[in-house]
Amino acid sequence: LDSRVKIRSCPVELTFELARKQSYSRQFPVKVSCDAEGHTWKLYAQVKVTEYIQALVTNEHISKGETIDADKIALRLVQKHRVKNRSTQDKQAVLGGRAMRNIPRGYQIGSQDVCLVCKGDDVAIVAKSANMTIKTSGTAIENGSLGESIKVKNNASERIVKGIIGELLQVYVNL
Repeated sequence: LDSRVKIRSCPVELTFELARKQSYSRQFPVKVSCDAEGHTWKLYAQVKVTEYIQALVTNEHISKGETIDADKIALRLVQKHRVKNRSTQDKQAVLGGRAMRNIPRGYQIGSQDVCLVCKGDDVAIVAKSANMTIKTSGTAIENGSLGESIKVKNNASERIVKGIIGELLQVYVNL
């Protein structure tokens, strides 16, 4: 409040209400009033609201190609308006993967910053149906992160198939 405004005490609880009925984001006026007999007054105060969301943040500098383990990342509260679109809250989307570039300390990390399957990695190719699962080995032809579709070479047949990364070094294909 402005230091020039003198506020008298109020013998009853103060009442608070939005000054205008509209949506606000981080800052808005609030009407503060005292409705006690003989002590009636009102004023408007500017209110700032800070909303926090959890985001996955790096604890230390991570070099390109370095494996990301649980010690290098942590969930932290970040102001909502500072959360990046590409950041994630899912540790499984990055744990065990390798950094695709240098990542500074305090960076909001996302799945696109990490490859769970990197080009040249030996992977398990998994084909599932309702009552059958087939697993074979393959070699990744492209980099990819959780949920992305990449090309993989089947080591047994030498055929190139397209699959979706389901977890670390596992690619799922349709039967």
